[in-house]
Formats: sequence, structure tokens, C-alpha cells
Amino acid sequence: MKKSALKLFLLMEGLLGLAVLFQLVQDTDLLLVFLFGLIFIKFGAAKSERRQILGLVGWFMVGMSILSTFSVWLMLILLILFVVIHGKGIWSELKLDSYVDVPWEEKAFRTVKTREPGQRSGTRKRQKWIGNTSIGTDVYEWDDVNLTIFMGDTIIDLGNTLLPKEENIILIRKGFGKTRVIVPLGIGVSVHHSTIKGQLSFNEEEIDLTNEMVKLYSQGYDEANRKIKIVSNSLLGDLEVIYL
Repeated sequence: MKKSALKLFLLMEGLLGLAVLFQLVQDTDLLLVFLFGLIFIKFGAAKSERRQILGLVGWFMVGMSILSTFSVWLMLILLILFVVIHGKGIWSELKLDSYVDVPWEEKAFRTVKTREPGQRSGTRKRQKWIGNTSIGTDVYEWDDVNLTIFMGDTIIDLGNTLLPKEENIILIRKGFGKTRVIVPLGIGVSVHHSTIKGQLSFNEEEIDLTNEMVKLYSQGYDEANRKIKIVSNSLLGDLEVIYL
């Protein structure tokens, strides 16, 4: 959308707004209703229920007095036409799409980053002992997860990757902190969890554990084409498995 079109629209809306004020001033009855509405709104700012009702009456009076002018309807018609014609352009021009999802915004299609099969050379990566960890905030190629953390919360989102048709593994050894694994529907999940003290949330169940080990499977695990095996050990902390 061209900036000149937006400037012209704002100019016309501003002129019509001035026309609304002029019509209110010219019509004594509407002006009185408008002014009394403002007074009621002022008195209705208190917290008492009776004052709040008075404030609602004031807003109604102000709204009715404005809607009784011809210019405000022209403003609304112009606004609707402009949004229909330049809706997407307005959002991008004002940079509002970074804060609000709009119905006309095209959905981005993102694919998992893959590479050609080849000789695996292995990787080496230093892990942090303390702090929060997030895996899956962006589209990524799946690789088995092996984490060792002394203290901190961990979030693993499997919604941004494509699991191979085999049993995949998430191995977590943790001292203190909460772990959350987000799994897409249709993925078979097995959980092997042990802790000194904590809670396991899985299959819509919440299990309190005290120096215990538990092994659970999702419904239809054996028949699932893609599976994830979660092995978790912690001293103090909760494990939560959520289905998207």
C-alpha cells in the first residue's frame, strides 16, 4: 500500500471528525446529551456499583450523540472501504502484524532443514550446567537429545521437527528443575522417569513420586509409525508431557 493513500485516508478521517464536532456544536440537543454523558462518565469512575452504572449510562449517551451525526457514518463507511481494499497493506505499513495475527495474513510454509545422507562425522558441544534450556523454538532437523543439567527448566518442542520412522530418544539427567516435552498427536510416547521428589504429568494423569521410578506408554504405542522414548532422571523436579 502506498503511503500517499494512507495519508489521504487519515486526512479525510480527520476532516470528517471535525465535521462531527461541528454538527454536535450546531445541534443543541445532541450537545447537551454529549456533555451530560461526559459528566456521567466522570462520576462513574468510582468503584461503587451505583457509580459504575452511571458511567455506563454516560458512555451510552456519548455514543448515541456521536452516532446521531451524519459525518460519523461517513467515517465508518470510509473506514470499512479502506480496510477491505488495503487491509493487508495497513497492517504491514503500521507494523502491527508482529503483535497481532490477522485473518488475511498469509501463513508461512516452513520445511524441516535436511541434508543429503553422508558419512556422519559426529559433533561435540559444551552443555551449560545451570539455566533454562529450550529446544525446538525454530524448525530443526531431528537428532536424539542427550542433556545433563544441574539446575534449570527445560522445554523440548517436537512440533517443529519431523521424527524418523523409528524409536527416537530423549535422555535427560537433571538435578533440580522442571522438564516439559511437547509432542504432536499421533506420536507414540514411552516415559521412563525416576526422581527423588517430583510429579509426572502424562496421559492426562498426574502422579506424585517419592524416590520412585515409573514406566508408562501412550495409547497405541506399539502401532505408532513414529515413536519417542523419554528417559528422565532427576533429584527434585517435575516432568510434563503435553500433546499438541
